[in-house]
Amino acid sequence: MLVHLSVHNYAIVEHLDLELKRGMSVISGETGAGKSIMLDALGLTLGDRADSSVVRIGADKADILASFDLDDIPDARAWLAERDLENDGPCILRRVITAEGRSRGYINGTPCPQGDLKALGELLIDIHSQHEHQSLLKLDTHRRLLDEYSGNQDLARQVQLAAQRWRQTRQTLERLSSSSDEQRARHQLLSYQLEELETLALGDDELDQLEQEHKNLSNAEHLLGACRQVIELCSESDAGNVLSALTSSLQRLTGFQNQPGALGEAVNLLSSAQIQVEEA
Repeated sequence: MLVHLSVHNYAIVEHLDLELKRGMSVISGETGAGKSIMLDALGLTLGDRADSSVVRIGADKADILASFDLDDIPDARAWLAERDLENDGPCILRRVITAEGRSRGYINGTPCPQGDLKALGELLIDIHSQHEHQSLLKLDTHRRLLDEYSGNQDLARQVQLAAQRWRQTRQTLERLSSSSDEQRARHQLLSYQLEELETLALGDDELDQLEQEHKNLSNAEHLLGACRQVIELCSESDAGNVLSALTSSLQRLTGFQNQPGALGEAVNLLSSAQIQVEEA
């Protein structure tokens, strides 16, 4: 049964706290007193749809909380137990709607989708009005009443648990099947790459040569720029700046690791020229 309802910043309500005891409770009032607002707020905790229009003007969010005593609702306890949402005390449903229209639901403090609030709410309470379908019209209620009448509640619980285990096993099978497909696709890719390498029939040193060529090509833009600077330095320098030009050229070229053969020869020539100029 519903034992507590707390409403904050919903519609025209700034704050409302309602405590209910066992037995019959009557909430009366003239038209416009706010009875329907209280029921609408309760409906949000039970999974009803909502948008930002329900948030009180000037507030950043509407916050509704409903507490239920589950002593006489074993189906609700079983529903919570199946989803690891049990609570030692009352079952607490909470719904928060922000002024931006975002909605968050909670069952015993755990975030949950709106569908879970609705599913649990159907076990907790039945709201009868001209705008609501009664629980007697729902197929789940038909099955529950039939099981209770025939005395098959325990058998129904066993079937429910077996169905839950079947769903879990199916999910595990789908996960393993997906993993197997990924492994099969990777095996095919690696086999194709291995076949391509075998077709190339690379020699003992050919792979090293290709790797060296790849390094040279990946560094080609920087190397080309350095060579252009060296050409400019050597062609534009006058006799008094030859040594400075040679030194600068060597500094630009010797910074490249794994130099190609032609560049290595150029570095050797520049280094020899630098020594000769220094000795002259």
